[in-house]
Order: sequence, then C-alpha cells, then structure tokens
Amino acid sequence: MNLVPESIQQVISEISRLPGYGEKTAQRLAVNLLKMPKGEAVDLVRHLALMLDKVLLCRECGIFTEKEICDVCSDESRDKSIICVVEESFDAFMIENTGKYNGLYHVLGGRLSPLEGIGPEKLNIKSLIERIKKLNVKEIIFATNPTVEGEATANYIHNLIKNYPVTISRLAYGLPFGGVLENADDFTLAKALENKQILK
Repeated sequence: MNLVPESIQQVISEISRLPGYGEKTAQRLAVNLLKMPKGEAVDLVRHLALMLDKVLLCRECGIFTEKEICDVCSDESRDKSIICVVEESFDAFMIENTGKYNGLYHVLGGRLSPLEGIGPEKLNIKSLIERIKKLNVKEIIFATNPTVEGEATANYIHNLIKNYPVTISRLAYGLPFGGVLENADDFTLAKALENKQILK
C-alpha cells in the first residue's frame, strides 16, 4: 500500500527528473513546501512561473537573461576580444561577482558526459566558434569545472580552436585560501604545484 498522496508523488516525480535531484532530495523539497505557510508557498510557485515566463538565453552568449541580448554582450565597455567559456550561467555570475573580469562570456549549457548521453552536439560549441570568427577574439579562457567532465570538455573545444589565432588559457587550480594541506586531494595538490607562483 502506498500512503503517499498522488499529488505529492507527482511533484516528487517531476522534481526527480531534474539533474542532480534524486527521489530523496525531491521528497525533502516537497515536504518543505508543504510545511511552508500556504501564502509563502503560493508566492514561491508564482515566482517560479514568472521566472519560466521571463527568463531566456542570451542570443549571443547563452547566459540567463530577461532580454534578447544580455547586459554583458550589449555593454560597449566590455573587452570583446576575450571570451570566458563556462559550463552554466551561474558560473559566469560567480566570475562576474569578483569584479576582476571585463570580457565576454560563453555558456556551454553543460559539459561532455557520455554516460549521461551528453555529446558535443548538445552543447553550445558551434556558436562559440562562430563568435571567435565574428568578434576577432584574441583570447579564450576556459573556466569549466575542475572535474573529469570539465577537463574533457575544455580539451575537446581546445582541439577545435587550437588552429585559430587566439591565446587559449585555463583558470588556475590550486589550494583554497584558508585551506589546510592535509585536507587537499591529490589532484588539487598536483595542480597547485603546477600553477605555483614565483615570488620576486
């Protein structure tokens, strides 16, 4: 006998379809929604509907925006000769929050993952190459995640664009500020050694 009401099970099933959300996580989210004051829960649902109605992908870079062309791509003060390639929009948002980058972004919409059926054709790669040609780009910065899939994605695109007259760089890996060596994994330590800085 299944005691879970059908309406709750439907919500759990729909949430479980989202990448990274298993059934247990979906159950917790559904329960938390039910525990919220009804007015707040209705407001949340309304905001979700509004987001789905208003948010689209920038026609140029693929970042989440409420305009056809995002604020970065339409900003004439940005350095259009540099493109930072990221997996998702929120990766670009994080880099933008540093205030240290003034170029353009390009959102791939994911990363290569054969096990999940995500091949090159499912990523926003073709338009990146078109932008490199159109904008006379001088530098590409790969800011894909430091994972096996992120590395594979950066390497794949690198092989596609290595013959273009562009400088190709990668965000440095290393130890986080305030981190402790004994807590670092082998990959992080290896990358920290590779990217060591010379003190003058």
